[in-house]
Amino acid sequence: MKEYRSKEMKSLLLAYFLLFLLWGTPIFSQIPEATENNYKTIISIMEGVTISGVLSLITFLGDSLISSNLKDKLVGLFFIPRSGQTIFSRISNKTVNDDRLLISDAISRYSGIIENRPSQKRDKLYYENANWYKIYSEYKKEGAIMQAQTDYLLCRDLYIETLEFLVLYISSLFLFNGTVLFSWRFILALLVMAIITNISTHIKMNRFVNTVIAIDLSKTQN
Repeated sequence: MKEYRSKEMKSLLLAYFLLFLLWGTPIFSQIPEATENNYKTIISIMEGVTISGVLSLITFLGDSLISSNLKDKLVGLFFIPRSGQTIFSRISNKTVNDDRLLISDAISRYSGIIENRPSQKRDKLYYENANWYKIYSEYKKEGAIMQAQTDYLLCRDLYIETLEFLVLYISSLFLFNGTVLFSWRFILALLVMAIITNISTHIKMNRFVNTVIAIDLSKTQN
């Protein structure tokens, strides 16, 4: 399932690496001076490239150090529940917008789960996700589910990667003052990408959760 990381995540990280060099360091303005054998300038350029490379490496490796649970909390900004935690409430409220399934069939199929939902919010979230996961476990090898899950995980990790690079960039401003420059353009670019990837993650997460339900309904009706 981690094969999705091999291309997209490295490509995005390369883009951040180049933007960091362009906006977060004085390298490009110093290149003309370096051609005049200005050794201090050459050393400064090497420092900027090294720092950028280290930040990129830490960002890529740091993804493996963050638990899946923490990633989900970061995606939800610590207050938005995961789609699997509210799927049966949304079915009950008829707020699932997916043309691959009929809400009436879903309400009938999961009536027992819906009726037995706990009243406490925390217990309800756990209950709904646990019951959704049981259904997912039956069909997790289905091609459509595997693809939907891969899309969701990719978007989630691109979002986490963006957050990590933003935090590391801000930290480097204090650790490498002078070599690393403050750039509103770079911060804005990272924030825009964080918003885009966060929205994409929620869309793909909903798609993934709904795909499990849609396949379960189609299998039980055949």
